[in-house]
Amino acid sequence: MRGLFGRIAEFWTSQPLFRKIYIYGILFIGSFAMLGEFGEYVAGDMLQSDGQEFSSSQEVVLWVVFTFIVAALEAFVLISFLKRVIGHFTSVIHRLAAGDQSARIGPEMADRNDELGLLARAFNSMAEQRAQESAREKELLAAVSHELRSPLTRLSVSVELLRRENVPPEFLDRLSLETERMESLISSILEYSRMEAGIQAFGPLDMAALVREVVDDVRFEGSVRGCEVEDHEPETLPLFGNAEMLRRAVENVLRNALRYTPDDGKITVRLSPEHGRCRLSVEDNGPGVPESALKQIFRPFFRVDASRQRASGGTGMGLSISESAVRAHNGRIWAENRREGGLMVVMELPVEQGLDNA
Repeated sequence: MRGLFGRIAEFWTSQPLFRKIYIYGILFIGSFAMLGEFGEYVAGDMLQSDGQEFSSSQEVVLWVVFTFIVAALEAFVLISFLKRVIGHFTSVIHRLAAGDQSARIGPEMADRNDELGLLARAFNSMAEQRAQESAREKELLAAVSHELRSPLTRLSVSVELLRRENVPPEFLDRLSLETERMESLISSILEYSRMEAGIQAFGPLDMAALVREVVDDVRFEGSVRGCEVEDHEPETLPLFGNAEMLRRAVENVLRNALRYTPDDGKITVRLSPEHGRCRLSVEDNGPGVPESALKQIFRPFFRVDASRQRASGGTGMGLSISESAVRAHNGRIWAENRREGGLMVVMELPVEQGLDNA
């Protein structure tokens, strides 16, 4: 008997919420009719036992009374369940709105197999994404404060020296250099912020033509140092996205490879369609990156060593901007060290995008 009730309970738990409501409706209508007939029979028997006739008006009254009793019980069960569900969701939403980034819908709701479970899992996914975005914002703010402090200090010193007579030319050069660095840094931060906000328009574009344009620019820059840029891409590769965001993403990856490729080195760029996605890989023969830092190089202002970006003139935002642009296109980007030496950065983007990005 317990096994039978267990199977019934398991079956009932696995049913979607709206199917349960549908079953409740059937039970309500059936109870309405059955208890109406039962009420008529009981009341008729009671009245007849007292020697009274069972009038039609009394039938109606008793039928309504029995029906509403059953309806009230069923409604009480359903409303109690919905109040408990809504109360749980409301409590978690209030906690999240108050700043509790750990607030999540409990497993008693999230593990359900019906629509409520889907809603709970979707809410938890949204809350997790919001927590990650908040963490990135805090990390970016802290990094910006640190990065701006050094050039501002040097600018202050340079300005103070300008007050004196016979200012050496190197101090003027330092002032100009720090000003350029701050301008570049602020431009990178603004670009990163725009990409994170996702305010760019999406549309059809040719990824192959876009990559060729960027490769031609980087090839020209690398020719000064004897660096070769070899590219392999199809004649055309249609894609749905934002051309400017993707151009910046590809450009930053290529410029990063060029920055750390030694003189007379080689960079290889490959673009190809694969199973409904386009894959772009950029390989260099530079020093590579420690395995522990492969994921962290896409964080804003991350440096493998303290002097790496400053010595090469970078702001530490290039790969972060690429990662943000790829994420905005529902793609992914990662880096891995090559066996032959050097670093390979891979971008994968879906060929077709949802209308929500349009």
